[in-house]
Order: sequence, then structure tokens, then C-alpha cells
Amino acid sequence: MGKLLKSILVAIAVDFVLFPVSFTFLPVNINSKVIMAAFGIAAFVHKCLKEKSVILAKRTVITAILAVAFSLWCYFSVFSNGTDDMTYVTYWTSFFAWLSAAYGAITLLKSIEGKTSLFSISKYLLIVCVAQCIIAILIDNFPIVDTLISKVFWQASDYYRRIDRLYGIGCALDPAGVRFAAVLLLAGHQIAYNEALKMKRSTLVYYLLGFIIVTIIGSMIARTTSVGAIIAVCYFIFINASIKRGGNITSRQLWFFALLIGMVLTSILVVSSLYNSSDNARNLLRFGFEGFFNLFETGEFQTHSTDILMENMWIWPTDWRGWMIGYGRYGVFSWGTDIGYCNFTLYCGLIGLALFSAYFIYVNMSMNTKFKNFYLISLLLITLQAIIWAKVATDIFVIDAFLLCIDGDYLEESPDESPQEE
Repeated sequence: MGKLLKSILVAIAVDFVLFPVSFTFLPVNINSKVIMAAFGIAAFVHKCLKEKSVILAKRTVITAILAVAFSLWCYFSVFSNGTDDMTYVTYWTSFFAWLSAAYGAITLLKSIEGKTSLFSISKYLLIVCVAQCIIAILIDNFPIVDTLISKVFWQASDYYRRIDRLYGIGCALDPAGVRFAAVLLLAGHQIAYNEALKMKRSTLVYYLLGFIIVTIIGSMIARTTSVGAIIAVCYFIFINASIKRGGNITSRQLWFFALLIGMVLTSILVVSSLYNSSDNARNLLRFGFEGFFNLFETGEFQTHSTDILMENMWIWPTDWRGWMIGYGRYGVFSWGTDIGYCNFTLYCGLIGLALFSAYFIYVNMSMNTKFKNFYLISLLLITLQAIIWAKVATDIFVIDAFLLCIDGDYLEESPDESPQEE
């Protein structure tokens, strides 16, 4: 029981960073991310005092420099255009807040489990996403759950109900979908490469079931989730085809694929049953997988939101000065567009967009020297960010912050010290 309670504590800490939420008994600006950041800063200072030195990884320093450079360029754009829109001028503070908060959660994880790894953080990120999906379904079906949650956390419940969207605790709309998508990529990487995970059947079942739950319910919360799911599945197929080509198929591999196929078929049966028996489930599924329903019914993959983006929201600068340094104004209310590429270009020009892109390219590619077999996942995380900006300006740095903070020993970690066949 003690181990379970400790795991729950770590999961809550990770959740407070991944899906920040404000408390009803505290000022609204003191949210869970701020609390975890304060804890992370205190933990880092304690570590430095204990070791009598300040040690920062080169990748962390360079990433910080790029974040500050982007913020300074945004300030130049705002100053040059005579505006007061500080939206991304202060991005460097967001960078350090996310990084400090992630460090706080990782410090707690390390104090409880004795070490951190790509496996351990992927596991807890998936736990948190599964929990948020389950909570979203409970809120949707049992109003008392939302009432109880709202006594502790500030929730925009009225707004989410008005637009008819699922939501968890601080988990909703595109930010939730972006984080779900990135977590599914990390989970797919573990399933593809972590042989120790495949040997421990209970852990493997959890990963596969968690992946399916987040893909289905997460897509009902935000359709961006399905982008990560599709990329992760393609990645998994590619890795297995590359590794197994020309080799013999073992009994363990047969068992794995039999389990995978069985869980997928079971999920399809359960979802089909809910679709045919519940109007609410049918509406949620048609929203979450609108593109696939349209492809099946009309032969064309399209969604309502994508149509709006394509028809009305590709708005660009109208002069060379705007293309280079932007106009110093950001957001849908200034320009009538949600598209990230458009918003960044209109705000700080192509130079600002290039700096911000370089920031994400570097932080993800730098992970190749930290984790084994991570090169393709680095490219896919960058690809995911590139796809996301075609819809919204949300970024995935919260995931990168966790990756920066965990130990990098170049070895895939096992689900436990000595996994045994169950």
C-alpha cells in the first residue's frame, strides 16, 4: 500500500505540471504549475548547496539561450511596432516555469523510486493521461463529480458545456490534445523498443490499454490526440518491420501481436456497442473521429474545424517589414486566426518564427545524445510540433521539460529491476 500511495503522489505531481490547474482556496494566479516550479527551484538550490556546485547540462543551457533569444526578438518586434502586446516577450519566464515545475516533479519521482528514466516518466505521463480521460467521462456522465471537483479546482465548466466538449481537471481543448499526442509518441516508443516491458505482461497490458484509452477518449476531448496516435502507430509498425525483417518470429512476439490484436478488436466491439446504444457516446465519437467518419461516409477526409482553417484563417503579413519582424500583435482577436504559423509570423515575423522553430528542433534533437534509439522519436516530436502549428500556436515544451530533467544513461530502463515472465 505504501508503494501505491507513493506512486499516486508522483502521478499527482506530474499531473500538476502536465495539466496545470488553479485552486479555489488560493489566488487564481497561484496554480499547480507555479507551486511545482517553486518546489523545483527549492530542490535545485538544495542540490547545488549540497554538492557545492551548479551543474547544468549543455543542452539545457543552449535551449534556455534560444528561449531568451526568441523572447528578445519578440520584444524588438513589439518595440519597433509601438505596441504593448507582451504575449511572447515573456516566453522566457514560461520556459523557466515549465522547466522548474518539471524538475520538481522529477525530484519527487527520484526521491521515491531512487532513479529516473525515459521509462519511468513515460509511465507516469501515460497514467496521468489515462486518469484525465476517465475523469472526463465521469464528469460527462455524473454531474456530482464535476460539482465536487469544482469545490477544489477552478473549472470553466459552463464554457465547456456550452461548446459541448469533454474536459478533465485542467485538461481540455487543444492544449490537452497536444499533450496527449506527445505522450502517445513516448508510449509508442516504449512499446516498440523496451523488451523488458514486453516480458512483464501486466505492464505491457497497461501500456496497450492506456494507449487505446487515451487515443479514443483523448480524441473526444481534442482531435489533435489522434494525430499523435496515428504517428505513434506508424512508428511502431516501422520499427517492428525494420527489426524483424529477415529474422525468426519468437513465441513471445506471437503472444505480443495476439494480445495487441485481441485488445484492438475488443476495443472496436466495445466502442461499436456504445455507438449504437448511446446518443451521447455517438456524438462524442463522431466529434472525436469526424475525419474518419467523413472518409467512410463521403470518401473525403475532412473536419469542420479544418474547413474553417483552410477557408478563413490563413492570414499573412501584407508587406516586407511585416514578413521580417511582424506587427507586434498576437492572437485570434487581433488577426482572426488560430493558426500558429500565421500568428507567429504576424507577431514577430519570419525571423521570430525561425528562432522559435530552432528552439524546438534543437531541444528535441539534443535528446539523441541522452536516450538510446531516440533519433526517430526526436524527428517525430518535431513533426508533431510542425503539424500542431498548422492548427494552433500551442507547443509541446512541457514534454521536453520532463525529458530535459530526467536522467540520461543511454539505456532503456526496465519496468522493474528484474522483470519475470508472468
